[in-house]
Amino acid sequence: METVADKYVIECTPDGEYYAYLCNHEQCFAYGETEEEALENLETAAEEFYNEFNSIFYMEDIA
Repeated sequence: METVADKYVIECTPDGEYYAYLCNHEQCFAYGETEEEALENLETAAEEFYNEFNSIFYMEDIA
């Protein structure tokens, strides 16, 4: 298991693929065949995750 600057964790799964997740939001995660692919997928997932958060809170602020 590798933790980078308390931002994300990346682990190797039993089948040899990689699993990455954000330390502060474990429900934001991604898989990949390599560490690099898992991190690229995590970056995309995190962007979508935070955009969803922003849209929810923005809509509540407008209402």
